[in-house]
Amino acid sequence: MKKYTKDSKVTIIGAGRLGGSLALALVNASYNVKSIFSRNFNSSVNLSRKINNCFPSESIQKAVDNADVVFITTPDDAISKTATSIKWVEGQAVIHCSGVSGIELFKDIEAPIELGSFHPMQTFASINEGSKSMEGITFAIDGTQEIIEYLKGLSHSLNANFVLIPSENKAMYHLTGTLMGNLLLEYVAISAKLWEHIGYDQKKGIQALVPMMRQVADNLENIGLPEALAGPYIRGDIGTIKKHLEVLKRDEPQLVNLYCSIALAGFPFAEEKGTMSLQLRQEIKKMLESEFKTGD
Repeated sequence: MKKYTKDSKVTIIGAGRLGGSLALALVNASYNVKSIFSRNFNSSVNLSRKINNCFPSESIQKAVDNADVVFITTPDDAISKTATSIKWVEGQAVIHCSGVSGIELFKDIEAPIELGSFHPMQTFASINEGSKSMEGITFAIDGTQEIIEYLKGLSHSLNANFVLIPSENKAMYHLTGTLMGNLLLEYVAISAKLWEHIGYDQKKGIQALVPMMRQVADNLENIGLPEALAGPYIRGDIGTIKKHLEVLKRDEPQLVNLYCSIALAGFPFAEEKGTMSLQLRQEIKKMLESEFKTGD
């Protein structure tokens, strides 16, 4: 069984934000990135220029032939097709970066190679910034034993954390990231847009809300749940909740169900903090359930 190390030759397939961020992060951690392949050759060229002794390849097969370890960072739907299009040789390893699927994506590979998955619980807005945002994040790891050990070492080299997530748990794992990243961002966008009803634009709303987001994240990290929870549901401020619902029904009625559903989903955590009487908790919950059902 081959031992994979920092000196193992690495090829990155996919030169988008994830592939580019990972490539630069690997190089910064003294890993040996030798080749880049992308369907857009210019992307391969641009990324490889940022890395010493790394070469863009116009052929995916040539890029893989030069590698010990191959990271596939394409969109999820392209991973299986990409992997099975390659002629692998014993001793190589292939690792995908899907968050929702495990190594079953490689089930049609017949060659005796090592398999793995390595997904960062992070969002990447650009390659340069993304490569700097690996420290402290968590990677989900799965694979054959040799690759699991390699990916554990890689996580440590990136000053990151790791969790072992088998295939059957990947969808739930990825859902948590989607709720936190994509849907939270959309929720913030919606909240900021509501500033148009008070005489300002969405940009001003974002300016006002982002510092609050940062503080919420700090509180969550530093003091945890349920202590970090705050707001009218925690205080039992039923009058404030009623006013929220009134203005939503007046100005943005399509958001009433969103408001109520999120509040109800988080209600058990509010109850856990124990700052409201049972009677008040029941009254607020009943009001939210009624508004959610009727939307009136």
